[in-house]
Amino acid sequence: MPQQTHAGAGRIALFDNIKGLLIVLVVVGHVAHPVHNDNPAISALFDVIYLFHMPLFVFVSGLFAKRAGGGANVNRILSFALLAALYQLALMLINGAELTPARFLQFTSAPWYLLAMAYWYAAAPVLARLGWKRGMALALALSWAIGFVDLSDGLLAISRSLAFLPWFAAGLYCPVERVVALKESRSRTVRATLAAAVALAAAIALARVLDARVYDWFFQMVYGDNPYRVLPLDLLGKTVAAAIALVFSAAVLRLVPSRRSWLTVLGERTLGIYVGHRLVRAWLTFRTPLYEQPVLLDPLWGTLVVLGLSAVIVTACSAPALTDGLNRILRRRWLPESAEGRG
Repeated sequence: MPQQTHAGAGRIALFDNIKGLLIVLVVVGHVAHPVHNDNPAISALFDVIYLFHMPLFVFVSGLFAKRAGGGANVNRILSFALLAALYQLALMLINGAELTPARFLQFTSAPWYLLAMAYWYAAAPVLARLGWKRGMALALALSWAIGFVDLSDGLLAISRSLAFLPWFAAGLYCPVERVVALKESRSRTVRATLAAAVALAAAIALARVLDARVYDWFFQMVYGDNPYRVLPLDLLGKTVAAAIALVFSAAVLRLVPSRRSWLTVLGERTLGIYVGHRLVRAWLTFRTPLYEQPVLLDPLWGTLVVLGLSAVIVTACSAPALTDGLNRILRRRWLPESAEGRG
């Protein structure tokens, strides 16, 4: 592989570029959230982003969760759980939420992903032992089954964690080299398939621009929080949402560059951006009058403000010191290596 395709020691630029794009979309989605129901342009952008950005993020997380020997990475599990708890507490303090145990356990915002990572890392050895056929069948069954239980209050991020489990499992089972090979393939069939995914994703996005209600019948199933209310329509909606996410993921693979770019740097610093941006957004929401400004409701100027503010937040939160500090927690050895290996 040419040197330019490497992002750094042990890293592949393609995946950092994908993560870089996705973290930008995460920030845009969260910055847009307070006004997305009141600005039609932002609403369309928000809906398209939420079709695929988290499924693909979870898949990439699974790709790099593989562990030699198949044992549980207990230290990483503990680190993710600790970061999730600290993140949740920080958000509650900024939001002015009531500091009660019941509220603390409601992971309805960004900290859910870090707690889910703890669950997924804990599940990884079990999935590895099951093999990809049985493991994917179990992950899909749990993802579909969680819709029969109402955990829309975000209790310990259980609903979202199970809803997105198939994407993590798919990443866990998929060799990294296979994704790279698809990206670099000169096969006409592969290239035509990826090009078709780009065209189909564009058509799906355009449909939302032309009709604000076109996603209504399935969109509530996109994020994994909501229980089934109308069967079998909601089951079908969850399946369609997963298929659309797959199409957009293939389109991203086709469009994202393999060589180093500005996205690569962001991809290397996703943890800092992920944690930092949501704290900034919370402060802007609850401590400033920003989201009360009428300009945010204007389809053109409001969208430009959201995109510009997102760019500033991404830049600020991509400071190496932030990611380095969080990585020190993430990579800390809480247990001796021998004790961890017994997991």
